[in-house]
Amino acid sequence: METHGRDLRFLVLFGMFMGVYYVGTTVDVVKNGFFPWYLESSATVSTSLLKAFGNDDLIQEGKRLKSKRGAISVERGCDAVAPTALFVSALLASPALFRHKWRGLLAGVLILMGANILRIATLYLTRVYWIKAFDVMHLDIWQGLFILLAILLWAFWASWASSQAANLKKKQAKASADAGG
Repeated sequence: METHGRDLRFLVLFGMFMGVYYVGTTVDVVKNGFFPWYLESSATVSTSLLKAFGNDDLIQEGKRLKSKRGAISVERGCDAVAPTALFVSALLASPALFRHKWRGLLAGVLILMGANILRIATLYLTRVYWIKAFDVMHLDIWQGLFILLAILLWAFWASWASSQAANLKKKQAKASADAGG
C-alpha cells in the first residue's frame, strides 16, 4: 500500500509542475521575452555548429537560418522546452534527495538543449539536401525522439538516484553497526 501513496504523490506533483509550466508559458515576460531570446539563441548556436562543419554560406537572421540552398526558422514547439519541462517535472516529482536532483536537472537540461541544437542543424540539412523528408523528420521523427529522450533521461536518472539512496542506506547501516558494536 505504501507504493500507491508514493505513486499518487508523484502523479500529483508531476501534474502540478506541468501545470506551472503551461501557465508560465502564457505569462507575457516568458512569451514575449524568454521565448524570442531562446529561439534566436538556439538559431545562433545552430548556425555556428553548421558553419563549423563547412556551411560557410549560411547566415542567421533572428531565428532564421538561411542560405542560397534553403532556409528554416526556429519556432515555438521546435525549441525542446516542452520535453525539457516533462523531464524536469518528472525529476522534481520523484522521491529523491535534492543533492541527487540538482545533478540530474543540470545534466538532463544540458543534454536536451544540446540535442535540440543537433535537431535544428539536422533539420536545416534535411531542408537543403532532402526536402521531401523534411516534414517527416520535423514532425514525426524528431518530435518522438525528443519525448523518448526526455523519458529515458528521467528513467536513467531515477535508476542512478535510487542506487545512490541504496548506497547511502548501506553506509548509514554500517556506521550505525560500527558505532553500536
